[in-house]
Amino acid sequence: MLASMLAVLPAGIAFADIRPASPGLPTKIYAVIFQATTNAAGKVQSLQVSKVIDPTTGTTDAVDVRVPAAYVDAARAMLAKKTYPDGEKTFYTYTFYDPMHPTVADIDPRKVKP
Repeated sequence: MLASMLAVLPAGIAFADIRPASPGLPTKIYAVIFQATTNAAGKVQSLQVSKVIDPTTGTTDAVDVRVPAAYVDAARAMLAKKTYPDGEKTFYTYTFYDPMHPTVADIDPRKVKP
């Protein structure tokens, strides 16, 4: 019986990951790691997706999740509100990504209701 349960478990996990999101179902939140470059004034000049991770795995291994251009634009707009010290510099930063809200980059995952 245990062997049959273990055989079905991966299929159940796979199903849970591909089921369509609908009201009442939890949303999967990802972290998008960006490589950012600031100009001499400390403003973000360029922003490039480095990788996407699933924070629930406890690793920084990349996952195969495509981030739409609209989300990158939203992240750029959010980061443009800040001035970063030290002028011209390249650094890494992250924002959270909810596929159900592809144009919102200022997500606080602690406030997302499952």
